[in-house]
Amino acid sequence: MLFEHGEFMPDQPDFGNPGSTISKNTYPSPRGYKPFGGLMYLSTAMDAYPRGGQSLTSQDGTSKVYAGNDTKLYSLDTGATTDRSKAGGYTSTATFWDFAAYGDIAIATNFKDAIQSINMSSGTDYADLTTDFKARTCAVVRDFLMFGNTNDAVDGDRPERIRWSALGDYTDYTISATTQADFQDTPGGGAVQRIFGGEYAVALFEHSIYRINYVGSPTVFQFDAVETERGLFTAGAAAQNGNIVYYLDSDGFYAFNGSQSSPIGNERVDSWFWKTLDASQAHRISCAVDHDSKCVMWSFPSQTNISGEPTHILIFNYEINKWSYAEIDHNMIIPLLTSDFTLETLDSLNNDIDALDLSVDSRVLFEGSALLGIIESNKLASNQGSPLTAIVESKEMQPSAGRRSHVTEVWPLSDAATTLIQVGTRDRLQDAYTYDTAVAVNAQGFAPVNSEGRYIRIMQTISGDWKDTQGADVVTKQRGRF
Repeated sequence: MLFEHGEFMPDQPDFGNPGSTISKNTYPSPRGYKPFGGLMYLSTAMDAYPRGGQSLTSQDGTSKVYAGNDTKLYSLDTGATTDRSKAGGYTSTATFWDFAAYGDIAIATNFKDAIQSINMSSGTDYADLTTDFKARTCAVVRDFLMFGNTNDAVDGDRPERIRWSALGDYTDYTISATTQADFQDTPGGGAVQRIFGGEYAVALFEHSIYRINYVGSPTVFQFDAVETERGLFTAGAAAQNGNIVYYLDSDGFYAFNGSQSSPIGNERVDSWFWKTLDASQAHRISCAVDHDSKCVMWSFPSQTNISGEPTHILIFNYEINKWSYAEIDHNMIIPLLTSDFTLETLDSLNNDIDALDLSVDSRVLFEGSALLGIIESNKLASNQGSPLTAIVESKEMQPSAGRRSHVTEVWPLSDAATTLIQVGTRDRLQDAYTYDTAVAVNAQGFAPVNSEGRYIRIMQTISGDWKDTQGADVVTKQRGRF
């Protein structure tokens, strides 16, 4: 009898759930799961944990990674971590850095300090872009540099304000009908949390989402409140993938296409997430798109975290509309466009490059590959190392309707060399599951087991090198009703 792993849907009832309640350290695949790799370090360490990071591309096509902590801004490229802070550094009260690229200029802002800029091709250190105002978030919209949630000497804090530069001049913020530099306040939706750019802007407030279209003088930008009951839960909990913005609202996960939001976690992972999250550390949530795996991910600290450090990464494959998750201690996640890493560089940054099982055609060695960046121990890394040990549970089934079943053999449908099998059983839906002792798969390819119950599920613990797991063929015999 085939016991499929099923989609990760922990919010569904155990019995009748078409999916699984455990898919740890995996990526979703069309017919099962693939491995989530261990860490491969790509830089040396910053002096404190990061409050934001981003991969940007300079005009010559070179990938640059920038990150900021409470007092410094860094570049993390070609194996090195370089302090790029302006003289004197930054305030120790900043909790979030946002980044954008305007042509060859990298922009960084944290609301507490003057907005920063650096030339990605020729610049040495960041410097003040403007002292006219401060801002919490930034994005490039057409030929404008746009900011949200601002503070200036005249008006003070304006959390609902969006302000933009002169057309074609990212350095000019003097309000002018001629240059089109201006601002707009949008009260009623709470504070601006993030702005994402492109041909139009998407501004995510605490309780609303605006689409902002360029219409030219004298209005410059038209603000349309597309969502008035949803917004962004915390600043780091959103990422853009083309024209889609994925975000976490206070009631769950959504995808916004510029016109409307669609729920992607309802009745699947939303409740599990809120039960797992340490809400007191929600400001540590980060979000990134891994183009290589076609997934968007949310990093967050669980209730078992230490000092607020994130412990989980929730993974959504936007191509096949499936979820999974990983458990790994880290600081945050960022989108990673790889630079010119070499085997020699990676060998100098990792204790045992041979243990990473890195091939010469690994994506991390190709400049510009769009991967997942994981910052751990204040160092940039990628999950391109050897697979982490995965735990995947099948859907619950009743092999013999109205009767108990005796399970004798479990044949995993996996290419993993090392798999441990546990059979979970219960006789009533009111009972908790009981898992038997783990049994290794033998030389013939199955795990010999001896378990009985009315309701059956199979858990596999997969280690070593593997590429795919789909479920298991299970040999059962019908028993009596009791």
